[in-house]
Amino acid sequence: MDLKVKVGSEPCAVRLTLSATQGRGLCGFLTGGVAHVGGVAYAVPRPKSSGEGLTADLSTICGPGHKDVYAAQAVAKQLCLATNETVCICAGLHLDHASQAQIKEMMDNCTQAAQQAAEAYKKMGGQ
Repeated sequence: MDLKVKVGSEPCAVRLTLSATQGRGLCGFLTGGVAHVGGVAYAVPRPKSSGEGLTADLSTICGPGHKDVYAAQAVAKQLCLATNETVCICAGLHLDHASQAQIKEMMDNCTQAAQQAAEAYKKMGGQ
C-alpha cells in the first residue's frame, strides 16, 4: 500500500511518499525544493522504560553537509510513534539561499505531512 501527501506551497512545499509493508514497517521519501538524497532516519518503536507509552530508538545516516536529516528524524519518529511501526525516511530538502523563515515553514510542513500520512495510513487499515 502506497500513499502520497503534499503540504504547503512552493517553494516551501514538501512531499511525503510512503510504502507500507502491512504492519511490518513504513518506508518513505521526503522531498521539497530540489529532490535528492540528503539523509536517512530509521525509527524503531519500543515501550518507554517507565512502562507507560512508547518511545522510539532513532538511527541516522547523513550526507556530508546535509541538514535535511533533521527533517528525516522528525518525520520518522512522528510516524513511528503514531503507527507503532518501524519507519525509514530518506529525505532530500533543498532551497538555494533559504531564509530562516523558509526553513521553519518547510519543517512545519514536514510535521503536517507526517500527521496527515499517519491519519491516512490508519484509515487505509494500518495500525
